[in-house]
Amino acid sequence: MLRTLAALPLLLALGCGARSDAPQQPPLPPAPPPAPVVREEAVIAHGIGAEDSIDVFRAPSKASNVMGLLRKGARFDVVETREAEGETWHRVQKAGWVRAAMVRVRADGEPTLGFVPFQPRRDQPMPYNVARVVSREGVPVYRRPPPRGSDPDQFIDRKLREGYFFTVDKWVNIYDRQLHRGIRYWFVPREGTDMVTPPEFEGIPVTAQTRMPFLWVTDPTAKVCPEALAPDAPRGTCSPVERHRRLEFRGEQRVQGGQWYESDVGFVPSTQVSRVDRIRTLPEGLHQGERWIHVDLRNQFAALYEGEQMTFVTLISSGDDEHPTPTGTYRVQSKHVSATMDSEDNLSSAYFIQDVPWVQYFSGGYALHAAFWHDRFGLRTSHGCVNLSPKDARRFFEFARAPELPPALHAVFAAPGEAGTLVHVTR
Repeated sequence: MLRTLAALPLLLALGCGARSDAPQQPPLPPAPPPAPVVREEAVIAHGIGAEDSIDVFRAPSKASNVMGLLRKGARFDVVETREAEGETWHRVQKAGWVRAAMVRVRADGEPTLGFVPFQPRRDQPMPYNVARVVSREGVPVYRRPPPRGSDPDQFIDRKLREGYFFTVDKWVNIYDRQLHRGIRYWFVPREGTDMVTPPEFEGIPVTAQTRMPFLWVTDPTAKVCPEALAPDAPRGTCSPVERHRRLEFRGEQRVQGGQWYESDVGFVPSTQVSRVDRIRTLPEGLHQGERWIHVDLRNQFAALYEGEQMTFVTLISSGDDEHPTPTGTYRVQSKHVSATMDSEDNLSSAYFIQDVPWVQYFSGGYALHAAFWHDRFGLRTSHGCVNLSPKDARRFFEFARAPELPPALHAVFAAPGEAGTLVHVTR
């Protein structure tokens, strides 16, 4: 059964989590990203990733820097082969070097694997299909489907708790059991799970004709009133206003310590809307015409800029009071088509989400990324990261050209001394 997450109770307020595939990197210098150099080279063979996560090195040596990651099933072209450190290395076109032991390569055709997982849809807001565990008892993960007459517990690798999310490769019916097959070759019973329908919210393009500031309704209980009211005044003359509706901004007024905004449809408390405006002071280290991202924590919106020009704006969900998002000016350190975020040490607050889409780490474990498990954009609900709708997260991912993600890779890390896309976080 498909179920829209907007209709589900908010089980977890997640933004950031452990990163098994994202090494820590020091802050990068505020310099303009270099223009990518594209070289067409002769293809000598074709390859496919044979392990779940494969390091791509900048040189044919395990002592060199890792420039990115390749996933199992990802196809790539080989432009050079070399022997180094007692093993064979292949250079991926427009990328770096992989160890031959981690991939399959053929010079006379396309290599194959016994199991080729579903490859991400890079042109879609959701690169993978995702299921959510809805059973209170959780569901088992089998390393292979239990045969008829066998004890299923003998084949369990682990259990997924209620509220956990996992990536689905396909549906299978084996030994009269309906199962999800995961892209990591998991087998999970379909009973006790729902397929995820992501939120449809997305931001708006900004042009010279876009009137600023404007108001974006964020509180699902928001009401507009004919006048600004005191906190204890009756609200009988007020009427509900649709969440995520945009209103004109016509002024502001304070009443007994409460701030109200005047809009084209009446007065609304400032706590129930986001006041969206262009930034007044540009961040230091910004270069003329450079692409950069502004995150406004006070008003819960993020905007794309090219130099001084805002080109797109949308609502976000940043860290809550217990998990604040840090302010400051950063550079994107790595980009991932998807990354698993989890924390299972504390059972009372445990979470597990496979393949969170369109992740851009900008400071340690803090990232911009898609959130498909809620549609509370405009409200602070994350564990410190900046949540975007899947549509917006993909737009931000494509907008941030530095570091540039090579076609075959699943993730890329900024090179030492290379400047990623600037991220300016204000409060």
